[in-house]
Amino acid sequence: MKFRRFTNRAFLHQVGRKQLGKLFARFTPDLEARQVRIPPPDLDDTSYFSEVSGLVMKPDALPDNLIETLFAIEEMANPEGQERIEKAATQLGLDLKFDEASSHGDIAVQAFLAMPELLVEKHNEQRLIRLTTFEYFGSKRPVNRSESEPDGPAFATPSQSVLDRITADLDSWFKEHNRGEQTAQIEVYCMEREFWFLVRHGDTYARTPKVEGRTTEILHFRPAKDDVVVYSPERDEIRIHAATKGEKELYRTVFGLRLMGDHDYFSERKAYTLEPLREMGADALDVSDIDGLRQIVLREYEVEFRNGYKETLIRKAKDIYAAAAARNVQAIPQWGNLVRATFDFYFDRMKKPRKVTVRPPNALKLGRHCDAHLVHRWLSARGFRASERMIEILHGGHDGDQIVAST
Repeated sequence: MKFRRFTNRAFLHQVGRKQLGKLFARFTPDLEARQVRIPPPDLDDTSYFSEVSGLVMKPDALPDNLIETLFAIEEMANPEGQERIEKAATQLGLDLKFDEASSHGDIAVQAFLAMPELLVEKHNEQRLIRLTTFEYFGSKRPVNRSESEPDGPAFATPSQSVLDRITADLDSWFKEHNRGEQTAQIEVYCMEREFWFLVRHGDTYARTPKVEGRTTEILHFRPAKDDVVVYSPERDEIRIHAATKGEKELYRTVFGLRLMGDHDYFSERKAYTLEPLREMGADALDVSDIDGLRQIVLREYEVEFRNGYKETLIRKAKDIYAAAAARNVQAIPQWGNLVRATFDFYFDRMKKPRKVTVRPPNALKLGRHCDAHLVHRWLSARGFRASERMIEILHGGHDGDQIVAST
């Protein structure tokens, strides 16, 4: 099963259709082998980008090498990436002539088309790791809705009428909070037995200078913003990626009401614990039973001491457990509250690790959206899921005092 997908639809709009067409053409043999049809160039912008967005979200639609190229291009599509590309092209005598209207995305694509190894090299140098923060909200009494149970049928893709009600609720809130009128759009994708709700809506009005020759004009516009709400039927929880507390609370209550009939259904915030790092030591990082992972290394953690002095301890190393063993000291102190830990995840077929940060009670930062499936499997297998420990309490599987101490 392939776990990598390019989920940043907004970025595709930053690359001109001409450059996207040339990029896809470079992978024609791989696309033809998968019987993938690229949208025809005569479509209008809305239809073209809608089809491209749907294509990159489909399981196993695009070849791995194209997915990795899209990630590299996205991560180089910024001022720092452009500067690196331009400097390297000059040093190599590479004749890259960018159009004056080229975006950062256009420039990164052109660099790849002219010399793929250049983009790869500069991307490796830059190593921009964009962590995506998800906050998790579960049910107080979770029900496995991945299959039909005595408590009810399996969760299915919401009907259009349900999506319309969610859209109306979101529109009302966005209007009240100065995000524009009737801007919300929802697309639903089922991936790895989870339901991804990609929400596009208007953001606060913006003004920016536009330079044309020696004339400066002010552009007035409302930016588009993409948020993500993911529902896991197996764990009966949602995770939310959004910018503000108000937006997160909006999605938590609206999706609870419209999916489960209770605006406070997703109210349990105790999703994670870091106590396995103390209880199991380096064994907590075992990946031998997780297909798709080669290794996990603990790189950093933070401990908070509740002694009235706001004292914290932050420890960093290339490998904290190996460093502690070399000095014959304890890797994790047995006192204090573990408030954060950062890991390097080595995925199969990936040379470079990607960072994952866990911050109890309910925050998880991922290098890429599509890493979530394997990360969740490992967290559950090693006991980092506080909510699953609570389920064991409810079923009498553990001593209550033990579990409470670890959450």
